[in-house]
Amino acid sequence: MTRITGPNGTVVDVDDQNRIRAFATSQPQDKDLNTKSKSWTLRFTNTPTGAGDNFFYLKNDGLKNIFVTDIRISSSVVTQILYNHVSGTAIGGTAITPLSRNLGAAASPTATIEQGVDITGLTDIGVIFFEECSVANTLFHLKTTSNIIIPQGQAIAFQRVEATGLIDCVVSIVEAE
Repeated sequence: MTRITGPNGTVVDVDDQNRIRAFATSQPQDKDLNTKSKSWTLRFTNTPTGAGDNFFYLKNDGLKNIFVTDIRISSSVVTQILYNHVSGTAIGGTAITPLSRNLGAAASPTATIEQGVDITGLTDIGVIFFEECSVANTLFHLKTTSNIIIPQGQAIAFQRVEATGLIDCVVSIVEAE
């Protein structure tokens, strides 16, 4: 068995299939980022005014990538929700204050985060995901292991397909190191 020795004298074994054998503690990336005050909840409710209206907008204004780790959403009517990559300048939204998941932490992501009943000024670049809210007043949960990665200067918007109905939503985000 091959041994690798680090600069501080720590040794790990490598077996004949090139697997490292060591005692370690691991944790999910989003938990690690939360211990560093880099994980937030974005919660809002609103009723988009018409079919095809954008009701959520997030633009990364910082230098580090922002990851959307999951989205929890419900609608008071059956509808489809489009999660879009967008460009342009958002008009008509109101700011959402991110809630740190590391309680008591003051850090906040460097981003423009808004919700509204009809956010305009945006051009759809493409649909990243869609959510089929097939039952009214039921929680639907989008969780993707790849996350939605929003680099500096890029933005996403959520769009309702149907013309009416209350949206209740929680968006989970983390900021890369």
